[in-house]
Amino acid sequence: MAGKLNEKVLLAGKEVFWQTALQRLFAKEGWDFYVLTEDFPAPEEVFRIHNVPVVLYVLGKAQSVDDWAPDLNKVLAMCRSHKVRRFYLIVSLEAEEKDRALAESIAAAWRGEEMTITFLRLPEIYGYGESPKDGIVADWLEASQRGESRPGFADLDEKREFLYVDDGVYAVFRTVSRDFAGESLDIVSGQPASAKELAEIVSDVTSKPINFLLGEASFAGVLPDPAPVHSEIGWRPKYSLKEGVSLAFKESKNMAEVASTASRRERRTHKVQEWKGKMIPFLENLAGALLMVLIAYFQEGTIVNPAIYFDMNFVYIGAMGILYGKSQSLIAMVLSSAILLGVLMKAGANAVALLYMPEHLLHFVAYLFVAVFTGYFADARAFERQSNKWHEEQARERYDFLRSLYDECVVVKDRLYRQIVNSDDSIGRLYRIIRHLDSVATENIFTQAAGVTADVMGVEDIAVYVLSKDGYYLRQKVRKGRLAFQQPRSLRVEEHDYLKNLIAEKNTYINRELVKDTPDLAAPILYRGGVIGVVELFGLDFKHWSLYNLNLFSITMRLISASMGRAYQYEAEAQEKRYHNGTRILRSEAFAEILQELRERRKLQGEMPLGVLKVPQEGRSLDELDSICGRVTRNEDFLGEYQGSFYILLPDADESVCNMVIERLAKEGVTAVREEKVL
Repeated sequence: MAGKLNEKVLLAGKEVFWQTALQRLFAKEGWDFYVLTEDFPAPEEVFRIHNVPVVLYVLGKAQSVDDWAPDLNKVLAMCRSHKVRRFYLIVSLEAEEKDRALAESIAAAWRGEEMTITFLRLPEIYGYGESPKDGIVADWLEASQRGESRPGFADLDEKREFLYVDDGVYAVFRTVSRDFAGESLDIVSGQPASAKELAEIVSDVTSKPINFLLGEASFAGVLPDPAPVHSEIGWRPKYSLKEGVSLAFKESKNMAEVASTASRRERRTHKVQEWKGKMIPFLENLAGALLMVLIAYFQEGTIVNPAIYFDMNFVYIGAMGILYGKSQSLIAMVLSSAILLGVLMKAGANAVALLYMPEHLLHFVAYLFVAVFTGYFADARAFERQSNKWHEEQARERYDFLRSLYDECVVVKDRLYRQIVNSDDSIGRLYRIIRHLDSVATENIFTQAAGVTADVMGVEDIAVYVLSKDGYYLRQKVRKGRLAFQQPRSLRVEEHDYLKNLIAEKNTYINRELVKDTPDLAAPILYRGGVIGVVELFGLDFKHWSLYNLNLFSITMRLISASMGRAYQYEAEAQEKRYHNGTRILRSEAFAEILQELRERRKLQGEMPLGVLKVPQEGRSLDELDSICGRVTRNEDFLGEYQGSFYILLPDADESVCNMVIERLAKEGVTAVREEKVL
């Protein structure tokens, strides 16, 4: 079945030899296929950029729990945060049963309405691209060809399942393309083979016997019912075990022949290059000597040019010395001396008499000097290059060592970081508090106060109230959880004894008497010694009543108060930048920030009605609008300019509240309308 246009799938987990075949099949059927390797620098980017709806995670049969468990959880977390629709955990039937059960239980814990998780159980896959360490089929084929022995099994009649690579990858593709969303699926052929049968097939294919040593290992594997895979996705294997082993053997032979041919070609090329490197200097030297003989011949038997009175042999010797160093310059000197000697003897000189003629002896010495001089500089440069190369290699080795040391330190740092951030002790929790409360926006601090406290205390129901300026009322700012949604939106301080004591004493309230309609825990948010808000917890479990958790709650409130103080101070200092002079009207940038913070709060608490009213200015000044709107809105409502218009933002206001504000504005002579598109 061909994949739909623009369908995408991502493969993660352990790299397997049949990964290339799987990728090729998906690409052939029109799918975009991505691979998340272990060393990928930013896996979050793959999910964010490509918006992958389907993820395949391969669990290796020989991996330890410490290797795959953290990675599996990490990938599942990314799948949930990036709205992956289907997650397939591919496990081997030959893996340890406890490891397979643990992996499936981890994956099952991430199941939800938005993401289906399916377990695909595969037998041993064999075929092209498989190495002996990947499976028993390739290992036995190699042992048979080399005449090696393998450990035997206690029972040669025990059976296990095998699947040719093309059948295996097609079954995976068919499962994905048919949107199979069942809990699990065993992809098996229903034609298991024993060790004895497999050995006979291998021997028949390779025409060589396979020898077994004494051994007590078990050959038995898991043998599920093949009927479900046949009925659910309509898949049946194309190749029998004998056909698959034969194809795998032919492919391995072809690959071996190609590798052998490439190796021979490489050795031959290396020898030719080595021979050229050794012979070319000698051939060039000989060519230079022949050129000097020709020059002497055309100069009527003299080596000194009659026009410029210069011996061309010096050029020849110097060129050899500069190009190849002393080894070739000395040879050039000997050949030049022979040419000189031949020219002199042809002119009638006696070889013995030449030894007593200083001008000729000086000529030979000059040849030697030029050869040594030019060869010395060439050898010095070659030695310098070799020395620089050696220093470069040493520097590279030191760099690689330091790099590996750095990478190890980074791994340790990341591991400790995760331990701190994910641990349940106070250090990790305080770290999360500081990180999330690092803001100077008051609305964001209120939102984070709810989220952080819920996370730190491990509770689901929390409400954050803000105290009115006159100190008579508490207005609900943020709520999270079912019990918090049942609490009133406004609280009159005088009607609740715990609120009066909490505001007066500025201490944490603990509902030890379990008073009805009262929070289990409540603590004030302080600013400049006064109470500006209250955080209330509901539905605490028994474990949350420990002294440790009470102290942790108290510390959390202090950190929230400190962050709120910074936010209030910043807002006071940035008053002119955020508000129009002398009014409550926010400037456009500040109003946009408030909108974004309320959107984040809506994500946190789920249900949060927001009302936005568009108010026409109709020639009114900002001071007039501020005065009119101030009489009909609450203190927690926001006035501001946004996208060239004037708006009133009503947090936690349903349709009835919006209509009430519109009616009040109408009495003031202002016509306002709801403008939901701003949200």
